[in-house]
Amino acid sequence: MRQFNKDTPDKQPLWLYFAVAFIAMSGLSYINFLPGLMNALAIGLGYTESQAGQVVALNGYGALLGTALAILSVKYIHWKPTIISAMSVLLLLELTTPAIISFDTLLVLRFATGFAGGLAVGVSFSVLAKMYNTNRAFGFLLFIQFIIGALVMFTLPRLELNFGAYSVFYIMATIAALSILMAISIPAGRFTTHIKLQESHTRARALGLSITIMLVIFIYLTAASALYAYVGLIGIKASLNETQVSSYIAFTGLLGLLGAMIPMIQAPCIKRRPLSIISVLLCLIAVLLLLQPTISITAYVVALALFFFSWPAVQSFLFAAIADISPSGRLSTISSLVSSIAMASGPMLAAFLIKPSDYSLMLIVCASLFALCAVILYMPLKTAPPTKAQSTSTLTTQAK
Repeated sequence: MRQFNKDTPDKQPLWLYFAVAFIAMSGLSYINFLPGLMNALAIGLGYTESQAGQVVALNGYGALLGTALAILSVKYIHWKPTIISAMSVLLLLELTTPAIISFDTLLVLRFATGFAGGLAVGVSFSVLAKMYNTNRAFGFLLFIQFIIGALVMFTLPRLELNFGAYSVFYIMATIAALSILMAISIPAGRFTTHIKLQESHTRARALGLSITIMLVIFIYLTAASALYAYVGLIGIKASLNETQVSSYIAFTGLLGLLGAMIPMIQAPCIKRRPLSIISVLLCLIAVLLLLQPTISITAYVVALALFFFSWPAVQSFLFAAIADISPSGRLSTISSLVSSIAMASGPMLAAFLIKPSDYSLMLIVCASLFALCAVILYMPLKTAPPTKAQSTSTLTTQAK
C-alpha cells in the first residue's frame, strides 16, 4: 500500500516542473545547440572537425565523472546547495574559456566544465524523479531543451557577427546564471519521495528491466548525439551556407517542442512502447535521407524535421520509465550518467568515423544503432510499471 505525504500533486505547480527541468538542462546546455558549438569551434575558431569533436567529447566525459559523483553522493547531500555550487563553478569556467589559447588547455578546461555540469545534472535528475508526474517532468526537460536549442541556433549567427566566435560560451554562461537564480527560488525542503511503492516487481526483474532501458538510452543517445554534432556540417557540405543551416536547424528544432509535449499529455492513447518505437524509426528514416549521394534542401529539411520531432519523445519516455521503477531518484541519477556517456561517446565516435567532407560511414553506423534500438525497445517498455499518476489514481479508487 502506498503512503502519501503532504507533497501532493496540487502542490507541484507547472512553474516548479519548469524550474527543475531548466536546472537539469543547464548543466549540459551545449547539447541543445551542439551544431552551433561545433560550427564555432571548426569554423569560427579554426579547429579541425576532429579537434572540435574531441573538445565536445572531453566536455562530455567530464560530465560523466560529475554524474558518477552525483550517483555516489546523492543520498547524503542536499540538492539545493550542491546544484548552486556546481552551477557557480560552471559559470566561472564558461566565462574563462574565451581567454584560453592552447588547445590542450582548452581540453582540460572543458573537461572541468563538464564535471561541474554533470554533477548538477545528476543531482537535478534525482529531483525530477521525485516529482509527481514523471512523464510531465521529463517532458518539460526535453521541451525546454528544444526551446533553448531553437532560440540559440537562430540567434547565434547574429550574435557571432557582433560578439565574435566565443558568443556560444557567453550563451552557456547566461543559461548557468539563470539556473542559479531558479535554484535559489525553490524551497530547499520541497522534494521528498511522496509515495512509497508496493513491491510489484521482484528485485531481479526490476534490475533487468532498468538495465535494458538504460542500454536503449545509451544506444539511442550515442546515435542521436553523433548525428546532431555533425548535422550542421553535413548541411554545409550540401552547399548550404552557415546562416541557412543555422536557420533550418532552428526552425525544424521547434518541432521538438511538439515531440516533447507528447509525454506531457495525460491520455489513454499516449502509450510509451508504440510511440517510442515509431519515433526511433522516424530517426532512422532521417538518417537514410541524409545518406543520399546528393542532398537536396528539401531532403535536408525533412530529415531535420523527423529527427528533431522524434528525439524528445523517445528520451522523455525512456527517462520516465526509469523514474517509475525507482521513485527515490537513484536510478534516474544513474540514467543521467548513462546519457552523459552516450552524449560524449556520440561525437567522439563520429569524429573517428568521418573522413574529410565524407560522413557516409558515420551515417551508416547511426542508422544501424537506431535500427537496433527499435528491435530491443519492445520488451522493457511493454513491461514497465505504470506512471506514478496512473498508479495513484488506481490505488485511490481501491481505497474508496
